[in-house]
Amino acid sequence: STVSMEAAAAPVPRLAGRQRPAVAVMALGAIAAVATAAALWGWLRPARAQPLTQFSLAFPATQALQPVSASGGGRIAISPDGRRIVYAGPGEGGARLWLRQLDQLTATPISGTEGATSPFFSPDGARIGFIKSGNLVRIASLEGAPTVTLTDKANSTAGDWGSDGYVYFEMDSGMARMRPTGGAIEPLYTFTENVVGTEWPNVLPGGKGMIFRMRHAGQGAADWDIMAMGLPPGAPHVLTRGVFARYSPTGHLLVVTSDGKLIAIPFDPKKLVLTGSPVALIEGIGVRTGGFNVDLALSSNGTLLYTTGGALVSRRAFWVSREGVETPVDPAWDPQGILDGLALSPDGKGLAVGLVRAGREDIWVKQLPTGPFSRITFGDTSAVRPAWSPDSRDVLYFSDRAGAGVGSPYAHRADGTGTSRALTASKLDFGQIVPSRDGRWLILRTSASGVGGGDILGLRAGDTTLVPLVASNASEMFPALSPDGKWLAYASNESGTFEVYVRPFPETATARWQVSTAGGSEPIWAGNGHELFYINGKAQMMSAQIGRGAAFSVGEQHSLFSTAPYVRGGSHSYAVSADDRRFLLVREGDATLQGELVVAENWFQVLKAKAPK
Repeated sequence: STVSMEAAAAPVPRLAGRQRPAVAVMALGAIAAVATAAALWGWLRPARAQPLTQFSLAFPATQALQPVSASGGGRIAISPDGRRIVYAGPGEGGARLWLRQLDQLTATPISGTEGATSPFFSPDGARIGFIKSGNLVRIASLEGAPTVTLTDKANSTAGDWGSDGYVYFEMDSGMARMRPTGGAIEPLYTFTENVVGTEWPNVLPGGKGMIFRMRHAGQGAADWDIMAMGLPPGAPHVLTRGVFARYSPTGHLLVVTSDGKLIAIPFDPKKLVLTGSPVALIEGIGVRTGGFNVDLALSSNGTLLYTTGGALVSRRAFWVSREGVETPVDPAWDPQGILDGLALSPDGKGLAVGLVRAGREDIWVKQLPTGPFSRITFGDTSAVRPAWSPDSRDVLYFSDRAGAGVGSPYAHRADGTGTSRALTASKLDFGQIVPSRDGRWLILRTSASGVGGGDILGLRAGDTTLVPLVASNASEMFPALSPDGKWLAYASNESGTFEVYVRPFPETATARWQVSTAGGSEPIWAGNGHELFYINGKAQMMSAQIGRGAAFSVGEQHSLFSTAPYVRGGSHSYAVSADDRRFLLVREGDATLQGELVVAENWFQVLKAKAPK
């Protein structure tokens, strides 16, 4: 074998003279030195910046991102390493969370996340927090562990999981946090005078500070205050104006404005101060619900995730039969904005809607079936959540006029003439209004986001004193008075889940009956008073027969059709025709108009170049 190996070896030239070996050794040493120097230079030389990569993420139809109106708060989150996306997608009766890895073509549903909104990752990327029903903060595992409820005492649009180990969220009157293992809720900030909302907590690195959005009475639906506050709790101060903000590890504050611009401002996270001028980066960020909600997330390694605003022009109103057959209210009617809240006039001739355009909302009236569409509220502040007077002459709504509170009730002639008039001098923040058919009462629901929110109060005609009708530690929503004025229906989460209840009116403390059994909200009485409609926990339109005797009783109940394809909101999201045969609902337009979900990898390079510190 030795012979064969030698025979196979390549011939080596014979060296001549004694100096040849030394020369060879020196040559080899030089080569090694050059190689070592090259390696050292490569190690010392800064790594070459990775180029920006951008793409629009597509989903199969059965896994699509939920329409903009199907969930409040945010719809997307990105893992710290930028490789996984969690988003609100289709689920039974509404939304649930889905996990999409960027190296995969399809997503998988996350168990235990039905009804979820506003997902946010844990710092290690192994768990996902989310909000459900506005008051539940829950935590799901991405590794198969059961989903747990952290608290049911929140009143939250969104949450954040800080590197300090705390989960941050909103309460009825400010910001709070608690450990993900449970325990006591630790208040961080409590509303002061004229503050009506704090949203979108974002914890700074190390957990020594946080930024969030603050809304004051009279600010309207344009840009609000972006705040910074030290932790442990200090006094918050205003940084700038916008509708959404996030801290970037590059040392910038990223702010989305009400007109969909993303700007960057150099920011010192230790001193909590801005250190430079704002620079515009992106236009067309999807700002929705009058500026209240934004979809934008940023990973620790510089992957930016956001939705564009293409879905903000495509809502249409439809009549839906009891069998679920849909027809347009007016095929030629294009409202050219976001329909947000609707109410049918008692005479069936008018449809009042809240319409969002350019970051603010006003009340418009559509003459049915094919008449004009006219604006009736004007000014610098928004008008929201319309209702009608019993004689169909006036539209009732809420205005956020300075000094009056975001939810102050007003009335205006439906034909647009005259001026608006206040319905109460109360400084409470209201969210819904229902007049009795005989004109003797106004039923008002206090805002669920205010102090002691979610109570139902009554105001007699000619009186100035508000009478508590249903007021408890739970949230009472969607008051509806029967046509004969004898029964008050509403939804409450006193059991942990919203269900529909009925009480005698106005002696509401004398009795109470539960109508729904599998979740329920948005009750509306049929015109004859012997049928009560509501939407159950699986987003089905339900019909409950009401007894005709003097005593209240609930008879047979059955499902009519699914409301999952339609818009749901904080006010009644549907209306019923005078003959009780049709339902008026709003839905998004074609999926092609839903906007894009954009992924921008290595985005820090762009940020550093355009907005140097």
